[in-house]
Amino acid sequence: MTDFEYRLEEGVLIFWTLSLSGYDGEVDGLDGDFDPVDALSEIEATIENFEEEYREVSGATLVRVHGAHGWRVYQWDNGAVHRYEWKYTPQDRRCHRCKRAAVTAVYMVTDELWASSELDGWACFRCLEEAIGRRLVPADFKPGLPCNSELARHHGLALRARMGLT
Repeated sequence: MTDFEYRLEEGVLIFWTLSLSGYDGEVDGLDGDFDPVDALSEIEATIENFEEEYREVSGATLVRVHGAHGWRVYQWDNGAVHRYEWKYTPQDRRCHRCKRAAVTAVYMVTDELWASSELDGWACFRCLEEAIGRRLVPADFKPGLPCNSELARHHGLALRARMGLT
């Protein structure tokens, strides 16, 4: 069994990633990697759903399941072997400069502005302003993105004002 440990930290999101191999083409689009999920129980439910769908589509009978934490293999009477692997993937969304949690303040500025800041990774808007030497204005934000629109109701008043949303 593979051990893992994590401690909840403000600004660090917990995700689980799942990859799958061994499908024989009877169930289209299932080999490969899947979008990250935030609960290990979602990994189990996804595996259960795929295997049930495979049984229905192929008519095969499941003959063996083995595995441990982080992997599982399903063997079928038609010779198919499906291997699932999952792993813990933390995503640090703290500002790389000031270390404040920036989870809810996701925004996107123009590529030119970001390049001029010489910042790398996640940055809160205040650190970005410090790096560029001025206050952000609505024209600095990429248009047409949900994170920069009225849909982003989670932004604080200061960021919303800079985006021109107040």
